[in-house]
Amino acid sequence: MAKISKKELIVKHARSLFSQHGYELTTLEAVAKVCSITKPAIYYHFEDKAALYRAVICPEFTTIAQHIEENTQVGTAVQRLESYIKTFGEFLISHPDFNAIFAREIANSAITIPDECIEQLSRTIKQLIFILDAGEKEGVFQKETPFLIQMMIVTTLTSYNTARPLRERIAQTIEDKSRQEPNFENIIESLSKKIVKGLLC
Repeated sequence: MAKISKKELIVKHARSLFSQHGYELTTLEAVAKVCSITKPAIYYHFEDKAALYRAVICPEFTTIAQHIEENTQVGTAVQRLESYIKTFGEFLISHPDFNAIFAREIANSAITIPDECIEQLSRTIKQLIFILDAGEKEGVFQKETPFLIQMMIVTTLTSYNTARPLRERIAQTIEDKSRQEPNFENIIESLSKKIVKGLLC
């Protein structure tokens, strides 16, 4: 296994801290401490906290945009929308720190998301618009606001994943085990079915 660079180490630990505490409460002092380096060592690689935050989250937004574009090119509009939701969900499962950061940004009006990330997020919205327009042309989708569909997908999946501790505490009080929650993968499928059903003409 290749040894990671100091810059990669900083990004790795900063990602974890940003996911736990958010942008405002994460300090460069805390990042330096967990990396066992000095604060000036961080400044050698990053101009400031904002630059470090960009290095943490912008590549994630770029990757998810690329995955969505790659996975939604073929099939009917319904199949492409299902792939869109599945791709988003599976990315959040495999990137829990990003999921937590994204959820915090949504809850905080996205005031600290860098413009570069917004550009990448816009790529996903454009792809969703393309899919919904195709569904209208195929005569299978009703006209709907793309941002509403996007927020249904993003807020449901990010909130469900980050609320796990609360859900587990509630589940302990429910006597009817059949009413307890399914796993996250099944939530993705369930959400996909509900959104598609709501869009069908």
